[in-house]
Amino acid sequence: MISKQEIANLKSEGILAQKQEGYFSIRILSRAGNFTAEQLTELARLSQKYGKGYLGVTTRLAVEIPWIKYEDIDNIKIDLKDANLAHGGTGKKVRPLVACKGTVCQHGIYDTQDLCGKLHDEYFAYDLPAKTKITLVGCPNNCAKANTNDIGIVGQVYVEFDEDKCKNCGLCTKSCRQKSVKLVDKKLVWNKGECVNCGKCAQVCPFGAMEVKEKGMAIYLGGRMGRGYRFGDRLSNLYQEDEIIETVQDILETYKDLANPEERICKVIDRLGIEKFEKELLSKKNHNI
Repeated sequence: MISKQEIANLKSEGILAQKQEGYFSIRILSRAGNFTAEQLTELARLSQKYGKGYLGVTTRLAVEIPWIKYEDIDNIKIDLKDANLAHGGTGKKVRPLVACKGTVCQHGIYDTQDLCGKLHDEYFAYDLPAKTKITLVGCPNNCAKANTNDIGIVGQVYVEFDEDKCKNCGLCTKSCRQKSVKLVDKKLVWNKGECVNCGKCAQVCPFGAMEVKEKGMAIYLGGRMGRGYRFGDRLSNLYQEDEIIETVQDILETYKDLANPEERICKVIDRLGIEKFEKELLSKKNHNI
């Protein structure tokens, strides 16, 4: 009989007991959702050697090999290490980071997987008061639901409309999925309040009437899903790519300073308010300059 303490210890390593007694699933980490072809080949081999010949993919872009016998755990850990593959992903710490395909997607405003990889290298498994999920999306389509994570990073393009340059050609209206730009009596009208800052109008405008004012990333804090859901609160500033790693560090340190034990970021914000959290964050950021 495997003790509860040993099961808990294995879980902290990303080796999770199945409901079938004596069997475990081991969670292998990706880097920003990517594995090399060689790594996938090795994972397939290990699933045949130790499991039932198939792999599972988790919602946070890790891969699991299920049906591992308890007595095989030490051996598969050795094989994974030899293949330069890491396992883990549970506990009161930064969980596996998720990025959309903004690196190659035509809608991507920034290189999501490159930045996610850098954040993974810096902060994965960083100890915190409670589990913390970080997700990056390249545009307002928000395919990976960034604002339902503890920290969500969303690509943004702010545009300016110069009415004098506009020829009312209507090209931008065809590119705007929000319908925030419309032709009314053959004249272009931009409803800025409905704009989600995707920048598509500026991409197609041939006259410079819609021009990019600023590109960057919005950061949302305190989102969560599961037994209770909450959409994150947006920080006031628009952040540049070269600011993100340091800003995430400041967010995590502010969270540690303000949180009670086992309190996720959403609970801190519910208790103190986003204004208080952001004030403490900016104070820390300014102190570190």
